[in-house]
Amino acid sequence: MKRLVGWLVFLLAFLVAMSMGLAAVATAQEASTGAESAEDYHRITGFRSARFGMTPDEVRAAIQHDFGVSEDAIVPMFNLEQGTLILGVAVPSLSPGPGPAQIYYIFGASTGRLMYINVVWATSEEPTDQERERVVIAGLQLANYFQRLRWKPEGAVANVSVRPGEVVAFAGVDPDNAGVQVIMLGVPMLDEEGNLVPLEGPSLLQVSYAARFGEPDVTVIEPGSF
Repeated sequence: MKRLVGWLVFLLAFLVAMSMGLAAVATAQEASTGAESAEDYHRITGFRSARFGMTPDEVRAAIQHDFGVSEDAIVPMFNLEQGTLILGVAVPSLSPGPGPAQIYYIFGASTGRLMYINVVWATSEEPTDQERERVVIAGLQLANYFQRLRWKPEGAVANVSVRPGEVVAFAGVDPDNAGVQVIMLGVPMLDEEGNLVPLEGPSLLQVSYAARFGEPDVTVIEPGSF
């Protein structure tokens, strides 16, 4: 266990160093080439064939095109609290994630159009060290993929510890304020004293896409309106 934890901590430290290196390269490139226009930066438009702004029927067709599933495999859900329609689909494998994945396509409460996409891989309720390891490896691979894209200045961060066992491996916002996040939960970490943080429950890897970062399109009852 100690050997595995040490290796995982090394990987997380490597991600920090890699992030700093990529940031330094990007800064040097911008200094040498001068200011860049918004068209030069990466844009987040959706996930695979599903594009932000699509209707539920259009997203259903995109899901079937991307994953070859039947119409019955796409499960409609409704979030009563947020007033949003969700289309969910399970796929047996989705690289680089560890094993089966659940994908949720969420439509805005006011627009009825695709606004958010969550791709989720989860371990068993009592994961082995190897299961947690695979989550970390996949999370680092995805973080590395997104970091290598060209982001606007100060539009991306990496390896941010949110709480014990939870890490935002990457988060980026494009010039149109669309965003993507790679989050790992239930993964080995050390506290400020260098002790292993105790973990309970499954490990989880989630990639979240949003058409408008920080601007949720959900039903909200304003204070004093009821």
